[in-house]
Amino acid sequence: MHAYKNSKLELLEFEKKYTQSIIDYYRFVIRNEDKTIMARFGKIPDNWDNYENPDGINLTEVVKSRLSDVKKKKAWEIKLQSLYIFFVTNLENKLLSVLQHNYIDEVELNETIDSIENLMLEIDDELFNIKYMLLTLAKRSISDLYYLVSAYSKFFLKKNFIFETDIKLILKEIIKEFKKNNLLNREIEILLQINDEISDLFTKSSNEFRWRLDELSVRDYFEKSNQHVKIIELNKIVRTAYQYKKNLLNNYLFLKFYYNENDGKLFRLNFVYESLKVKMSENKISAEVFESYNLIRESFFKYRYQFEVVGLVGFGSEKLSYYELLDFIIRLCKVMEFYYLRNMNYDALQLLRNDILYYTEKEMLTLNS
Repeated sequence: MHAYKNSKLELLEFEKKYTQSIIDYYRFVIRNEDKTIMARFGKIPDNWDNYENPDGINLTEVVKSRLSDVKKKKAWEIKLQSLYIFFVTNLENKLLSVLQHNYIDEVELNETIDSIENLMLEIDDELFNIKYMLLTLAKRSISDLYYLVSAYSKFFLKKNFIFETDIKLILKEIIKEFKKNNLLNREIEILLQINDEISDLFTKSSNEFRWRLDELSVRDYFEKSNQHVKIIELNKIVRTAYQYKKNLLNNYLFLKFYYNENDGKLFRLNFVYESLKVKMSENKISAEVFESYNLIRESFFKYRYQFEVVGLVGFGSEKLSYYELLDFIIRLCKVMEFYYLRNMNYDALQLLRNDILYYTEKEMLTLNS
């Protein structure tokens, strides 16, 4: 049990290193590229009134106008990227963290929700081409947000992503995910409280679950409270926990889909890697630029490998992993089974087994095998 806990801590460290590698790449490579580009465009005057054509060069008014437009456009693009880089990468990282159910401060998450809502207003105003900006950031390996929301649409909404018609829909779905995350944080605390409450009702065992129900303790547990109220409370909690389990599983499968090497994030990293390797061989980029990018790719390799090591067993909140959640659900079902059998409520018993217990036990045994 402690092994995957340690693996999860390592995963978080690899995630930090991967994120830092992107930050460094932007600071020391992309920004320097932008400075170089603007230095070249700086040769184009802002005002052509006093400009004199060099010997042998005749710039027509049409060419001058076109050069001025190109300079303004490139300056505007670079300015937009620098203005939105934090928001775009923050949204991307927050969404991935929420899907993994890593802890995020509620105030911080709510601030990101406000930013998304502001972005949707800007999409309505059409002040600039947001799609082009996102694709440019992806092409420059600063952010993968465009492809993340595309994968989100394909996996969760079962539809191919069309930016013009779907971006606001996806952003609204992301807001729902963020708000749900705040609620889930509170629900997890309740699940942990109930888990502590029923922990003394079990003793160690050599069976496949490594514990067994102590029926005398369970009898006392119900008799010291209003049994009718308690079973209603437990029934609500076990269904909340089971729904949370389904959400976690779905999120885990999505991340495997998004990270894949066939058409996912790893594919894009490898594609850019091969492209930059060719450019370096042609002396179009320096070895330092190539190695700086490759650090991102290598960091992601390590992160993805550790993600696979942690697997579904350790996926989810640090407070309550997927495996621990399964164990909690089964324990709670066993407590409820005792109550239903003792009170001869066979309909409720069968419903609990058919809806939750049978599938959860089967999954737990599969993970243990």
